[in-house]
Amino acid sequence: MANISHQLNTAAVQALLVGPTGAVAKDMLKRGLLVESRAKLNLQRTPRRVNTGRLRASIRTTFVMIGGVPAVRVGTSLSYARYVHDGTGLYGPKHKMIRPVNKKVLRWKFHGHGHPGKGGYTYSMKSSGIRPNPFLRDALAAARY
Repeated sequence: MANISHQLNTAAVQALLVGPTGAVAKDMLKRGLLVESRAKLNLQRTPRRVNTGRLRASIRTTFVMIGGVPAVRVGTSLSYARYVHDGTGLYGPKHKMIRPVNKKVLRWKFHGHGHPGKGGYTYSMKSSGIRPNPFLRDALAAARY
Protein backbone atom coordinates (compact mmCIF):
# COMPACT_ATOMS: atom_id res chain seq x y z
CA MET A 1 0.00 0.00 0.00
CA ALA A 2 1.35 3.44 -0.95
CA ASN A 3 1.70 6.31 1.47
CA ILE A 4 -0.21 9.41 0.42
CA SER A 5 0.34 12.74 2.05
CA HIS A 6 -1.54 16.00 1.61
CA GLN A 7 -0.32 19.48 2.22
CA LEU A 8 -2.82 22.31 2.46
CA ASN A 9 -1.77 25.49 0.70
CA THR A 10 -3.41 28.02 3.00
CA ALA A 11 -2.33 30.98 0.85
CA ALA A 12 -4.15 29.52 -2.16
CA VAL A 13 -7.26 28.79 -0.10
CA GLN A 14 -7.18 32.33 1.32
CA ALA A 15 -6.88 33.77 -2.19
CA LEU A 16 -9.92 31.76 -3.31
CA LEU A 17 -12.01 32.90 -0.38
CA VAL A 18 -11.15 36.56 0.15
CA GLY A 19 -8.99 37.61 -2.79
CA PRO A 20 -10.40 40.15 -5.25
CA THR A 21 -9.92 37.68 -8.12
CA GLY A 22 -10.93 34.56 -6.17
CA ALA A 23 -13.90 32.32 -6.78
CA VAL A 24 -15.99 33.89 -4.03
CA ALA A 25 -15.44 37.40 -5.40
CA LYS A 26 -16.33 36.28 -8.92
CA ASP A 27 -19.52 34.63 -7.67
CA MET A 28 -20.48 37.73 -5.70
CA LEU A 29 -19.93 39.94 -8.75
CA LYS A 30 -22.05 37.59 -10.87
CA ARG A 31 -24.87 37.78 -8.31
CA GLY A 32 -24.53 41.58 -8.13
CA LEU A 33 -24.93 41.82 -11.90
CA LEU A 34 -28.08 39.69 -11.67
CA VAL A 35 -29.50 42.08 -9.06
CA GLU A 36 -28.56 45.06 -11.25
CA SER A 37 -30.38 43.53 -14.24
CA ARG A 38 -33.48 42.76 -12.18
CA ALA A 39 -33.55 46.29 -10.71
CA LYS A 40 -33.44 47.75 -14.22
CA LEU A 41 -36.27 45.45 -15.27
CA ASN A 42 -38.27 46.48 -12.19
CA LEU A 43 -38.01 50.12 -13.27
CA GLN A 44 -38.91 49.24 -16.83
CA ARG A 45 -42.02 47.29 -15.79
CA THR A 46 -43.31 50.07 -13.58
CA PRO A 47 -46.87 50.97 -14.55
CA ARG A 48 -45.95 54.62 -14.12
CA ARG A 49 -44.52 56.65 -16.94
CA VAL A 50 -40.74 56.73 -17.40
CA ASN A 51 -39.61 60.21 -18.38
CA THR A 52 -36.02 59.69 -19.54
CA GLY A 53 -34.71 56.35 -18.30
CA ARG A 54 -31.89 58.17 -16.53
CA LEU A 55 -32.49 56.36 -13.22
CA ARG A 56 -32.59 52.97 -14.89
CA ALA A 57 -29.37 53.68 -16.81
CA SER A 58 -27.57 54.87 -13.67
CA ILE A 59 -27.85 51.59 -11.74
CA ARG A 60 -24.38 50.05 -11.41
CA THR A 61 -22.67 47.10 -9.74
CA THR A 62 -19.26 47.68 -8.16
CA PHE A 63 -16.91 45.27 -6.48
CA VAL A 64 -15.40 46.57 -3.21
CA MET A 65 -13.24 45.25 -0.40
CA ILE A 66 -14.59 46.12 3.05
CA GLY A 67 -12.16 45.35 5.84
CA GLY A 68 -10.35 42.84 3.64
CA VAL A 69 -13.56 41.03 2.77
CA PRO A 70 -14.99 41.08 -0.77
CA ALA A 71 -18.39 42.74 -1.22
CA VAL A 72 -20.60 43.99 -4.02
CA ARG A 73 -22.61 47.21 -4.10
CA VAL A 74 -25.58 47.65 -6.41
CA GLY A 75 -27.14 51.09 -6.60
CA THR A 76 -27.21 54.51 -8.13
CA SER A 77 -25.75 57.90 -7.28
CA LEU A 78 -28.75 59.90 -8.47
CA SER A 79 -30.16 62.11 -5.73
CA TYR A 80 -33.81 61.39 -6.49
CA ALA A 81 -33.46 57.58 -6.56
CA ARG A 82 -34.32 57.28 -2.87
CA TYR A 83 -37.57 59.21 -3.38
CA VAL A 84 -38.58 56.84 -6.18
CA HIS A 85 -37.58 53.81 -4.09
CA ASP A 86 -39.13 54.86 -0.76
CA GLY A 87 -41.95 57.14 -1.96
CA THR A 88 -42.79 60.68 -0.90
CA GLY A 89 -45.60 62.52 0.85
CA LEU A 90 -48.33 60.29 2.25
CA TYR A 91 -46.50 57.23 0.92
CA GLY A 92 -43.06 58.24 2.20
CA PRO A 93 -41.46 57.86 5.62
CA LYS A 94 -43.17 60.97 7.10
CA HIS A 95 -46.70 60.05 5.90
CA LYS A 96 -47.64 63.72 5.40
CA MET A 97 -48.98 65.72 2.49
CA ILE A 98 -46.43 67.78 0.60
CA ARG A 99 -47.18 71.49 0.99
CA PRO A 100 -45.29 74.56 -0.23
CA VAL A 101 -42.79 76.07 2.20
CA ASN A 102 -41.61 79.28 0.53
CA LYS A 103 -44.40 79.91 -2.00
CA LYS A 104 -48.19 79.77 -2.11
CA VAL A 105 -48.40 76.84 -4.53
CA LEU A 106 -46.37 73.86 -5.69
CA ARG A 107 -45.33 73.69 -9.34
CA TRP A 108 -43.96 70.85 -11.46
CA LYS A 109 -43.65 69.99 -15.13
CA PHE A 110 -46.93 68.63 -16.50
CA HIS A 111 -47.08 64.85 -17.14
CA GLY A 112 -50.38 63.12 -17.58
CA HIS A 113 -53.91 63.50 -18.89
CA GLY A 114 -55.85 66.71 -19.33
CA HIS A 115 -54.43 70.13 -20.08
CA PRO A 116 -51.26 71.63 -18.67
CA GLY A 117 -51.43 74.90 -16.83
CA LYS A 118 -49.56 78.08 -17.61
CA GLY A 119 -46.21 77.38 -19.28
CA GLY A 120 -46.74 73.60 -19.34
CA TYR A 121 -46.69 73.27 -15.55
CA THR A 122 -49.11 71.79 -13.03
CA TYR A 123 -49.94 73.89 -9.95
CA SER A 124 -51.31 72.66 -6.65
CA MET A 125 -51.69 73.73 -3.01
CA LYS A 126 -50.70 70.23 -1.84
CA SER A 127 -49.65 66.85 -3.17
CA SER A 128 -50.03 63.35 -1.81
CA GLY A 129 -46.64 62.44 -3.31
CA ILE A 130 -45.62 59.29 -5.16
CA ARG A 131 -46.04 55.68 -4.16
CA PRO A 132 -42.84 53.77 -3.41
CA ASN A 133 -41.25 51.64 -6.09
CA PRO A 134 -38.72 49.46 -4.21
CA PHE A 135 -36.94 48.42 -7.40
CA LEU A 136 -33.65 47.59 -5.61
CA ARG A 137 -35.13 45.74 -2.64
CA ASP A 138 -37.35 43.67 -4.93
CA ALA A 139 -34.32 42.83 -7.10
CA LEU A 140 -32.39 41.17 -4.24
CA ALA A 141 -34.16 37.86 -4.84
CA ALA A 142 -32.21 37.58 -8.10
CA ALA A 143 -29.03 36.98 -6.07
CA ARG A 144 -30.37 33.54 -5.13
CA TYR A 145 -29.88 31.21 -8.03
